[in-house]
Amino acid sequence: MSYLVLARKYRPMFFQDVVGQEHVTRTLQNAIEQDRIANAYLFTGPRGVGKTTVARILAKALNCDHGPSINPCNQCSSCVEVNESRSLDVLEIDGASNRGIDEVRNLRESLRYSPHPGKYRVHIIDEVHMLTNEAFNALLKTLEEPPSRVLFIFATTEPHKVPATILSRCQRFDFKRITTRSIMEQLVEICKKEDITIDDESLRLIANKGDGSMRDAESILDQIIAFCGKTIRSDDTASLLGIIGQELFFKVTDLIKKSDVQGGIELVQQIFSEGYDFNEFLLGLAEHFRNFMVVKSTGNAKELNASEESAKKYLAEIDDFQMEDLLRLVKIASDAENLLRRSSNARLHLEVALIKMIKLTKSVQLSDLLAQLQEAKKKSDLGSGEASPPPRPTPQKTAASPDNHRSVPPLFSPEPVQRDASPPGATSDVPGNRAEDGFDACVTDDDGASGSGKLPLAEVEKKWPLVIERVKSRKIALGSLLTEGWPTRIQGVALELSFDSRNGFHIASVERQANVIEEVIEEVMGARLNLCCVRADKERLAQLRKTDAPVDKKREFDKLQRESELFKEIVDKFDAEFIK
Repeated sequence: MSYLVLARKYRPMFFQDVVGQEHVTRTLQNAIEQDRIANAYLFTGPRGVGKTTVARILAKALNCDHGPSINPCNQCSSCVEVNESRSLDVLEIDGASNRGIDEVRNLRESLRYSPHPGKYRVHIIDEVHMLTNEAFNALLKTLEEPPSRVLFIFATTEPHKVPATILSRCQRFDFKRITTRSIMEQLVEICKKEDITIDDESLRLIANKGDGSMRDAESILDQIIAFCGKTIRSDDTASLLGIIGQELFFKVTDLIKKSDVQGGIELVQQIFSEGYDFNEFLLGLAEHFRNFMVVKSTGNAKELNASEESAKKYLAEIDDFQMEDLLRLVKIASDAENLLRRSSNARLHLEVALIKMIKLTKSVQLSDLLAQLQEAKKKSDLGSGEASPPPRPTPQKTAASPDNHRSVPPLFSPEPVQRDASPPGATSDVPGNRAEDGFDACVTDDDGASGSGKLPLAEVEKKWPLVIERVKSRKIALGSLLTEGWPTRIQGVALELSFDSRNGFHIASVERQANVIEEVIEEVMGARLNLCCVRADKERLAQLRKTDAPVDKKREFDKLQRESELFKEIVDKFDAEFIK
């Protein structure tokens, strides 16, 4: 008798033997027990996960001499004939070689005959997506109103190619990719029955190579047994499958930490001399960086599909990399792997990718870089004397003179005025109004002394829309008036709120009810601020409001490169690049 491969020898014979598809087998078992068998089923999913196997078990369960039963006996003539693929009532068709309308017509003709000796006539069409449109159309009426005791089971790896008219007439079951742990457990059982000694690392390598397919994993095990005999070691498994050892990937990260370009070139030569596939190396390298990201984000190695020794290395070295750097390294590896597929000089692209990784500098946030740039600019301006403040105009001239329409309101005033002293609409005429007296009229000596713990203006600007919404929830009219203002300065516990110079009514109304706004500010900001309304030029106010709009950081980055010599020098010196 010829040799029977493991994938066929250990093919499941019962629903409970199917690995990783409990959601399918349980539903079918319940349907059999409740006598709710549909006339058509569609089984979809990756290769080697049990679609055709479940179809055969279902046909066997329905036609068993002691059934229909969820546990076919596997001993009666009907079960034996199904297992040996010679049952007259269970017809298995290859959709790729029987894809035309003539074959479907012949199939329809055969449906006129009653099942014998079984109870159901079952038609299993594998790779059903290969049928032509004409063949599908010929099946439509038969699927909708089939003869009694006729069952169609369609299996496909590409359900999107099956017409919607067919899908709507079937009960669809999506088979899942089998987990690595489930594949390993099944392989252990097979090795016990075959009297094979195998280590855990070999099981993990085989399961990973199977990529979620039980049939692929069993075929690989069959091949390794032929190579190694009764004792299988991880070194032999890796050698046969061409799997690159994890230590080679850790060597890459060591080279990156040391910035060792020469070591990178020598590593490429080692990969070439040992006959490893360059694409496989880059795919494994991307997975290696992905493992670092998982450990970095979770703080543990439980989710890794790696050996215990490798998991310890990931945990030990995780502090050497930032998340942004790992994302860039994954991108470099993925881009290089795509280039290798289309290039005739694969070694060159691999060398370039490794050198780029090794020379890669640590990521710097654009916001941090811009802050450092601004700080350097301020120091430069202070050193050259450009930052000295200009003389301030008098309050009377700033408030009344139309010539000063484009300037910011005065910041000094002789004395503060009580908040409720100004009637509405009188802000431009009453000499004691805050908008006339300026921001510094609101600032006391105590405010300045406590300024060391004040809120930054940027934080107030960021949360200002929330302040407006909270005020609207209390007094909608006041919140609407507040939308015309914008925070422009903080000194101590005094907050300057700028309005258009023509909005005198808004200023007066906001000042009369400032207590409400100050309470909301304290709720949102966590600190009490005294509100002071001032006038500002319309264009200036519009410019200040832009700080609330979202910033196109990429455009800002490019603009700074064009316009700032200092910024361009920083980018060139540190080989910086923009990352979203």
